[in-house]
Amino acid sequence: MPHTSRRHVLKRVGAAGSIGIAGLAGCSENSSNSGSNGGGSDGPSSFTVGVMGPLSGPFAGWGQAEIAGAKLAKSDLESEFDVSIKLVKGDTETDPSAGLKRIKSLVTRDNADFVQGGVSSAVCTKMGTWASDNGVSYIASGASDTLTGSACKKYMYSVYSSNTMQVQAAAPEMAKEADGWYVLYSDYTWGHTGQEVLTKALEENGASVVGKDAVPFPADDFTQYLNNVANSDASSVALINPGLDARLAIKQLMNKGMHQDLKIMAHQFEDLVLWGLNKDAAAALDVSPMGWYAGIEGADEFNKRITKESKTGPFVRHYMGYTSLDQHVRAAIRAGAKDAESIRKELEGHEISSSAAELQPGKCYWRACDHQLIQPVHTVTGRSVKKMQDDPYKLWFDIKSTTPGDKLARDCEATGCSF
Repeated sequence: MPHTSRRHVLKRVGAAGSIGIAGLAGCSENSSNSGSNGGGSDGPSSFTVGVMGPLSGPFAGWGQAEIAGAKLAKSDLESEFDVSIKLVKGDTETDPSAGLKRIKSLVTRDNADFVQGGVSSAVCTKMGTWASDNGVSYIASGASDTLTGSACKKYMYSVYSSNTMQVQAAAPEMAKEADGWYVLYSDYTWGHTGQEVLTKALEENGASVVGKDAVPFPADDFTQYLNNVANSDASSVALINPGLDARLAIKQLMNKGMHQDLKIMAHQFEDLVLWGLNKDAAAALDVSPMGWYAGIEGADEFNKRITKESKTGPFVRHYMGYTSLDQHVRAAIRAGAKDAESIRKELEGHEISSSAAELQPGKCYWRACDHQLIQPVHTVTGRSVKKMQDDPYKLWFDIKSTTPGDKLARDCEATGCSF
């Protein structure tokens, strides 16, 4: 029987159509569901995995880090299971339309068995909807609550701790730092959900939001918004701005000397933001939630390997890229098949026990009701400049708190997710 590719099928049904192609995911492999723990005759022995992210433009460092993490997982998986893994890359350009175009290409042209990444929640939503509608398993690396809520999909998973999980970890620490917070948030899905859950969480912890502004994304100047903060009664500022926007906000805040009078929180903080600025800015950070931090006990070997593989020091995007590939491939190996439905049956409710579990100090599992990876969330604070580590990799922050994911995630009934 001649081989039928995803490309041929999607050309017949229309690439944007809703006809599933799950049955073709392992069509060139033995797809018997034997539950084998290895590749070979009992299951798939080769995988083609799409790794999506911004590979050009100002957010390229984030996408490249996820690829570096995936490469490390590829090496570990190939060694452990004697399988072959091919990574095919797609540049989302931090644009939902570009992301959609590229994921279609990776699946129909490059025959990707499953896909991961995306970084931006808006991009992840667009790609995840198409992937799930077309029977392709997809692990998103955005953090908007909508990914595991109103926009959830049967074959889409979220490896990044949600906005709610991060805010619930940070709010108690924020309330200890100050009573009144001014919130600057990016004017798109991730920013909106972030400020909504933060406002509620601060009130529940005895603090309040005294003012807030939606900032265009991407932003080229925060001056008017920082002036609003300065002219308010706020004693602190919360920045719900991604990547380079957060860097710009902190830079301009520092230039104004506002850090001397205000407590500073940066939501979903990622080290790369301040590595590109300076140590004084990092030291000014009072409390920020992180999906993962290289300073976690037990991560030293991983950090050193990443440092050799990557153009940057280890940070959360390396962990996300590693964990996503590790979990996708292991699920397919356990299932003995690569189709989305077989992977779903293996991931839902699965507690991570592989090498990825060693990178978090607590229980990590895929929740069945919304496909959120439930895992610990950490809050950090900037070290004094003289205590910041640069070698063999950067550690500029100290962990303030680590909270189990089960204590932070929304109740299933509150997510709005329905498969």
